[in-house]
Amino acid sequence: MIRALFVFAVMTLAVPSTLSAQTDAATARGRSLDALLVGNDLWKITPTDFSGNLSAAGIQWLDADKTRARFFGSNLNLIGGKLAVIEANCDFKDGMLAATSISLYNRGDSVTATESAVEFEQKVAGIKDALSGLLAVAPTERGRDQSSVVKATGFVWNKPPTTYFLEYSAQKKTSKQAFRPEFIRLRVAPLPKQMVSSGAAAADRNKPVAKASLAANIARDSNGDVVIKSVPMVDQGPKGYCVVATAERVFRYLGLDVDQHEMAAVANSSAAGGTSPEKMVEALKKLAGRLKVHIRELEGWNFIEFKRMIADYNRTAKHDKKPEVNLNSMPAIDIGQIYARFDPDTLKASRSAPGKSTFVKFQRMVEDTINRGVPVMWGVELGLYPENELTSQSKGGHMRLIIGYNLKANEILFSDSWGAQHALKRMPMDNACAMTTGMYYLEPIQ
Repeated sequence: MIRALFVFAVMTLAVPSTLSAQTDAATARGRSLDALLVGNDLWKITPTDFSGNLSAAGIQWLDADKTRARFFGSNLNLIGGKLAVIEANCDFKDGMLAATSISLYNRGDSVTATESAVEFEQKVAGIKDALSGLLAVAPTERGRDQSSVVKATGFVWNKPPTTYFLEYSAQKKTSKQAFRPEFIRLRVAPLPKQMVSSGAAAADRNKPVAKASLAANIARDSNGDVVIKSVPMVDQGPKGYCVVATAERVFRYLGLDVDQHEMAAVANSSAAGGTSPEKMVEALKKLAGRLKVHIRELEGWNFIEFKRMIADYNRTAKHDKKPEVNLNSMPAIDIGQIYARFDPDTLKASRSAPGKSTFVKFQRMVEDTINRGVPVMWGVELGLYPENELTSQSKGGHMRLIIGYNLKANEILFSDSWGAQHALKRMPMDNACAMTTGMYYLEPIQ
C-alpha cells in the first residue's frame, strides 16, 4: 500500500514543454523591469502604458481582459542589472496597475540552488542593500508574517506612493533534512493597500470571500454552458508545479494571497517530480483553519477503489477480447505504467458508459460543485484521449481545474495553468470521467 502510494506520487508530474527557466547573472543589457519599482505615477499605469513601457521585457498577458501580466525567462533584472529576476506578476484593478510580485529566487525555477543558510542570508542581505540604495529609505524589519502560509520573514520600505515588501523563506536544517531555501520575493503595492505584518491590513490579506458570494460568478450561456467566469490564471512555467499552481488559482479566486511557491514549500513539491495530490491535501488541511477554508475530497486515490476500477476494466476487456491488466505480475503499483496498458476505449466503456455508476457520480459531482461557484481541482492521466485544444503536455499525471459543464453538448469545461491560451477548454464528459484520478475543492468556511 505504502509503496503504491509512493509510486503514484512520482507519477503526478506535469512539466509542460514551454520556455526553459534561466537565472543568468543579470546585466544592464538584459530585460530591465525597473519601470515596475519607482515613479510618482506608478499606480496610474494602464495596460496600454504598461505594454509600451515594458514591451522590451517580453510581456505575457495571462487573461484576455489584461488584468494580469507576467514576465519570465532569461536576463530579467532590476536596479540597472544589480538583481536577477526569475519571474514577475503584475495585477491590474479598475484599469490601473494595482500590485506587483517579483520572484528573485524560488526553488522551482532557479537553475542553481543556494546551498547553505549562510549563502542564502547573504543573498537576502545583498537584495536588501540594493533596495535600500535605490529607495534611499531604511527598511523596517517585519519579522514572521503570521498571515503567510509559510510564515515568511521580511522587510518593509515605505516610500510614497509605494510600499516595498521583501520576504523570504527556507526550511531549516534538521536531523532528517538539509537546509533548503524556498523563495525570495519582492511585493510592490500602493501605500494605502500595503501588505505589512501588523494591523488590519495584514489580517485582511488572507481573508477569504464569503461562500455565499461564489454563485454570483457563474455565467449561464444560451448554448448550454454553465461556467465560472472569474478564475484567475497562473502560468506554472516549465516545472512540475501543476498541483500547486492549480491551488494558487483557487486561492486567488477565493480572495486569498497565496502563491505556488508557498504551496510548494508546505507540500514538499519538486520542480522535476511535481506534487502528489495526497501531499497537497495534507498540506491544505493543515492550513484550513488559518485560511478559513475547507478542503474537500470528492474522489481521491484509494488502493481498494483502484483495484475495483481494474476489476471493472478487466471484465469489460474480457468481454471485448482485449488484454487484461494483472496487478499480481507487478512488483510495485506503478500508476503510469498501468494507464499505459489500458485500452482507452475499454477504459471508457468500463467507467463512462451510459448508466454506469462511476459516470453518473462524476457528472453529479461536477454539476453540484460548479453550481455553487466552486471550481474543481481535477487530477487526470493525459495521453488516453485526443485533445483538440492547445496543450503543453502530452501524457502523464496532471492537475487541471474544472470550471464548468454543458449538459446539452455532454461536455466539461476546464482550464490548464499554462497561460491565457489555456483558460477555457472543452472535453466530452465520458472522456473526462474515464481519465480522472482525483477530484478536490476548496471552499470558504463561511
